[in-house]
Amino acid sequence: MGSKEQTAAGMTEPACDFFNRLANRQLVIAHRGYRACYPENTLCAFAHSLGRSDMVELDVQLSADGVAVVFHDDHLARTSNAAALAPELGVSNLALRDWSLAQLRRLDVGSWFLAADPFSSISKGVVDGKLLRDLMPQQLPTLAETLAWAVGNQMPLNVELKDMGQTRLNDALVAQVVADVRAAGASAQVIVSSFNHHALRACRQTAPEIAVAALQEGVHPPDLTSYLRDLGACAYHPADDVTDQALVTTLRAAGFAVNVFTVNDPGRQRQLFAFGATGVFTDFPKPCL
Repeated sequence: MGSKEQTAAGMTEPACDFFNRLANRQLVIAHRGYRACYPENTLCAFAHSLGRSDMVELDVQLSADGVAVVFHDDHLARTSNAAALAPELGVSNLALRDWSLAQLRRLDVGSWFLAADPFSSISKGVVDGKLLRDLMPQQLPTLAETLAWAVGNQMPLNVELKDMGQTRLNDALVAQVVADVRAAGASAQVIVSSFNHHALRACRQTAPEIAVAALQEGVHPPDLTSYLRDLGACAYHPADDVTDQALVTTLRAAGFAVNVFTVNDPGRQRQLFAFGATGVFTDFPKPCL
């Protein structure tokens, strides 16, 4: 970890160089991009986060042929036309890990949003449905493509490693993400997070130059500050419902960034920032303060 700085309130800033490089200390982090108004984890959702957020969060997992791709769910049904396309492609199930990159590239991962309107943003006129239709179809992006976009737009990324369910696959995912980040020259621009803390430990061992953050919901690990130090994390990403002022104050004083998910209420965002939180993940990445 790098050197620590003091805020005006006397609280220790995160020692991690990743956060020290960011000018804004109250980070608005676009959860899967601007997913309230654009289909999540697509390049158009990321592009529309520009000017609205300080960082973009996305999810990665491996295709059947070992390519790191950007997608949230284990299965493809919710946010793609995979169910309709699978018979044509000769695929027997909708688990992403069983689809090759070439097969995944055939999918439309955007048009589902028009019918689902998951945040009622189209029906409420927050986003123009016609303009959205003109953006379709959207192709499932690789991590390498997304990193290239981020580097070109100087947008920091939070790359969440999904749990692939097998140690072998999780190790392969870590290795591929590290390789992609290094190939893009984006090590200083990326923080890797996961609920799978073993994967974070492997990432630190493989690439100590890449920052990592521990995602957590439910019960916090015991002796949390020591746990995070042992993990090599510079940040803690707790769920909103297990976050209070004592947690934020303790971790920030110990030098860790605290970024809370998923916080869509502006009043709650302001409260968390008043506690000293470093950032909030939100589906509505508009500066709210």
